[in-house]
Amino acid sequence: MEPILPTSAIPIPVPKKKKRRDNRIHNRPLEPIELELTDFAAGGKAIGHHSDGRVVFVEYGIPGEHVVAEITNSEEKFIEATAVLVKKSSPDRVESPCIYFGQCGGCQLQHINYDKQLQLKTDVIANQLIHIGNFSKAEIDNWLNKMIGAANSWNYRNHMRFTVRRDGQIGFMQRGTHRFLRIDECKIASPKANELLDLLQDRTMQTHQISIRVAENKDDFLIQPHLKWRPRTKSNRPSSGQRSYYEQIGEHDYRVSAGAFFQVNTKQAEVLVRLVTERVLEIQPSKVIDAYSGVGTFAAQLAPEVEEIVTIEFSSAADGDASINLQDYENITRIEGTVESVFQNLDLTADVLIIDPPRSGLDKESITTLINSPIERIVYISCDPGTLARDLRLLVDGSFEIIDIQPLDMFPHTQHIECVTTLEKRS
Repeated sequence: MEPILPTSAIPIPVPKKKKRRDNRIHNRPLEPIELELTDFAAGGKAIGHHSDGRVVFVEYGIPGEHVVAEITNSEEKFIEATAVLVKKSSPDRVESPCIYFGQCGGCQLQHINYDKQLQLKTDVIANQLIHIGNFSKAEIDNWLNKMIGAANSWNYRNHMRFTVRRDGQIGFMQRGTHRFLRIDECKIASPKANELLDLLQDRTMQTHQISIRVAENKDDFLIQPHLKWRPRTKSNRPSSGQRSYYEQIGEHDYRVSAGAFFQVNTKQAEVLVRLVTERVLEIQPSKVIDAYSGVGTFAAQLAPEVEEIVTIEFSSAADGDASINLQDYENITRIEGTVESVFQNLDLTADVLIIDPPRSGLDKESITTLINSPIERIVYISCDPGTLARDLRLLVDGSFEIIDIQPLDMFPHTQHIECVTTLEKRS
């Protein structure tokens, strides 16, 4: 952190934005404002209040701080702003090790001590359950466990997407702009991903985008697309165009295609698999349905322990991987299709349902189908506390009760939040 200035203010390393005129609200240029930050919101922003009563969502702030913030967007009911000066600093403020922090936009929380990040993310879950799910604080205190942090909060990301300039420079688009930002090292990327980035940097290749995926537990990677090098490109070119790579979770190897989803934090994915399998096997199920099953991550772990598994996956790339990853298990039936359509025609007679939907959560028809089904237990993996709170309200209003909610930090130093919620059918 830079030294405290004579005014007791700490500058934050974020780019200054040009002031914008908002004719709908003030009909005048927007000025910086001073704020006391009191809370923390989904999206990784601290909360303050404008003198006119509107809520202000502040990037790069921490609850308890007094900041000068520059307004970036002003709406009728709320304001968005970026902290540009800290006049009273939180003891949880730390100096980011990344020279691009505040410019690339991929991380929102590098200025906050990691333990504090876990607490703030847990608070976001609780607030969403209260304000969106209409659950009581007493109920939430009974369900919500302490967030499981990552053993290593840096160098974890196994999948990186970059922009490539014509001169061979590789990087991201700068936060909130269309300007290119060269990246020579990403602090949250896997060391293997950074090694490949270094090999690719400044090579003139005929592509505008590049994707790097690396295995944490195996010596494998893929680079997409297949790179066509321009003349006079330096030697020692890394191979590219691989259609898939292999990763290992527990005792199982998984083929992962370039177009298939796989958790970007392999070590925390191992924790996630353990949490899910423990909650599934806790009631000694005979039949399990694995919805949004991906490449078969959970099904491969559970197949030796249960009599029957049905997997449902819409992505043909992921289902193709699952055909390889699950080929040794005769007790698995794979169905390719959307969960919404399959649920309308599938016999949902099963003991446990694993469901890992996208950020949009579940549709109402699927929730109604689950409420009316004989399924005894649901293990719901969510990457969005808001849609999770919405869906839990509907499930609880139907026929289920919440047993526990276990958050885990799959994405350190970012706003993203993962939860494993266990529900059981009320008797």
